[in-house]
Amino acid sequence: MTDPVFVDLSTAPPPEGSAPAHATPVPPIVFDGPTDYPVEVAEHLETQARPIVARYPQARSALLPLLHLVQSQDGRLTRAGIEFCAALLDLTPAQVASVATFYSMYRRTPTGEYLVGVCTNTLCATLGGDEILRSVCDHLGVEPGDTTADHRITVEHVECNAACDFAPVVMVNWEFFDDQTPESTIELIEDLRAGVEVTPARGTGPVRSFRGTERDLAGVVAPAPSPLVEPAPSEARSRVETTSQPTSAAPDPEPEPPEAPVLSRHWSEPESWTLDNYRRHNGYRALSTALRTPPDDIIEMVKAAGLRGRGGAGFPVGMKWSFIPQGDETIPHYLVVNADESEPGTCKDMPLMLASPHTLVEGVIIAAHAIRAHHAFIYVRGEVASVLRRLRTAVDEAYAAGYLGADILGSGFDLELVVHAGAGAYICGEETALLDSLEGRRGQPRLRPPFPAVAGLYASPTVVNNVESIASVPSIVRNGVDWFRSMGTEKSPGFTLYSLSGHVTRPGQYEAPLGISLRELLDRAGGVRAGHELKFWTPGGSSTPMLTPEHLDVPLDYEGVAAAGSMLGTKALQIFDETTCVVGAVLRWTEFYEHESCGKCTPCREGTYWLVQLLRRLEHEGGTAADLDTLADVTNSVVGKSFCALGDGAGSPIVSSLEYFRDEYLAHLDHGCPFDHSRSTVWSGGVR
Repeated sequence: MTDPVFVDLSTAPPPEGSAPAHATPVPPIVFDGPTDYPVEVAEHLETQARPIVARYPQARSALLPLLHLVQSQDGRLTRAGIEFCAALLDLTPAQVASVATFYSMYRRTPTGEYLVGVCTNTLCATLGGDEILRSVCDHLGVEPGDTTADHRITVEHVECNAACDFAPVVMVNWEFFDDQTPESTIELIEDLRAGVEVTPARGTGPVRSFRGTERDLAGVVAPAPSPLVEPAPSEARSRVETTSQPTSAAPDPEPEPPEAPVLSRHWSEPESWTLDNYRRHNGYRALSTALRTPPDDIIEMVKAAGLRGRGGAGFPVGMKWSFIPQGDETIPHYLVVNADESEPGTCKDMPLMLASPHTLVEGVIIAAHAIRAHHAFIYVRGEVASVLRRLRTAVDEAYAAGYLGADILGSGFDLELVVHAGAGAYICGEETALLDSLEGRRGQPRLRPPFPAVAGLYASPTVVNNVESIASVPSIVRNGVDWFRSMGTEKSPGFTLYSLSGHVTRPGQYEAPLGISLRELLDRAGGVRAGHELKFWTPGGSSTPMLTPEHLDVPLDYEGVAAAGSMLGTKALQIFDETTCVVGAVLRWTEFYEHESCGKCTPCREGTYWLVQLLRRLEHEGGTAADLDTLADVTNSVVGKSFCALGDGAGSPIVSSLEYFRDEYLAHLDHGCPFDHSRSTVWSGGVR
């Protein structure tokens, strides 16, 4: 994430006639422009900033939103913006600049009205993202990172955007444009240049300008009043005083499904994200039950259900809640939802929040009640503007209906919920790095112990859970332990979302009991694209060791996948057919981990760099058999040696691909990659 610094540590003189690797020092990082805003601009920004700061128990937590705010002023970060944030939060400009340079979404060069990002991570690149980026740049006469002469379009390549099931994906001001081709993307860009209103494939309305989107990410409150929301039905008094509409009777309970789908059951309905639609399907009934139940009993219920974390590690959710120390009411507790979905291949939490945000909001309230927390945060990756808008609208609806705020449903329980936008850093998916980021710092992992349950956010007891984990809680409270355990396996009970992407006929989210096999999921998804056959796949995203067709019948639960030599992870099943070059795919994943390394520890910071150099040479030039030994040796220097699991994730695809596809590496040694990469694109045979 940090800008590179090169230091020559050699003592031997350079070979005669050789030039230094870096002829000039890396230029210092600077923010241009005057040091202060005009008085009227500063006053306007401060008016917008004060309510943002007030949302947080500690002011510094507002730093990332405030950097989005000042970026909306100039289209980039300037010296005036850095100074403004520093003065408002009582920080030094150096502290603010240190944070700003860590995150990829903060820009130091002028940005066009529309920032067009073409995903070139492994899956999108395999399916055609590289060709899209080349075509767009050739059409506009620019290089990646440049802005057109009319200042309308800035083009860049971007890493995974949590939309792999719609690859190749193009983002415009962090809005999704799915299933793109070179021709469709050029047409989209020409519409933008011509002033034509464009609407993303999945979103909350027409694409806004870059500066307008930055205001949304900052969480600037719109001046228009929110629509009236009917208050929540309650057996006790309701706290709602924002509407004169009478309280209505709760709709009759809807029969609960005895099997999956549960979370995604109503995603296809019109306006599935609204409070009214959620209430029609038993929405917030679990909350009423939970608020009448002692918190410790809720924790025991979730423990007995066997709900395991859906964010990758699979740690039991109820057990994590039980680690929070109880008894001293003077020490605040916090709940943080990790919605920084960034693992290549993982694309389940974003559609969940787009289609059914109230499922998550209800789960947050129940979980906060269980751990006795009165502040909760949903940390959402910043590169998904529509998801943030949709989720914030749901939170506003919940406040207006009396589900959030003071004395919820007359229970005496208070909860404040903040939706917080990140700023581009995969490492913030690691829970302690996320907490540092939420505190307004560089998102780097912390040393453990102490664990977050003891000293997490603001050094207070904190639970960090994934979106799907929390969203699964209301159905358990409504239906009971036995109902939940009737699905899945003994050690991995319940339902979950599997993401299928890549060379599959119908990619998407498939909700099923834990323990289903890839063969069964492929049957539902129409199989591998017509005329092709499965070559390799990942069971849980790019950080999990790849598997092959011989593993088609492995039970996709935590124990079954582990026994096969991989990890279930985020259940992100990326499917690649025989047209895909394994070395090229692994190179793209490794480039991702090099880019996203936070730089805190030497094995990851230096190791991922050298892994990329070795793989690039193999892919583009060839090499020797000794290079494969070096590749394995460097990987071994990273895996198990890095400060956090990012280093392990970087090594997993390398180790597993050398195990299963060493012959393909050997085929690269003479002249580089022997594959025709155009054959793997979605428009080359078997177009879906």
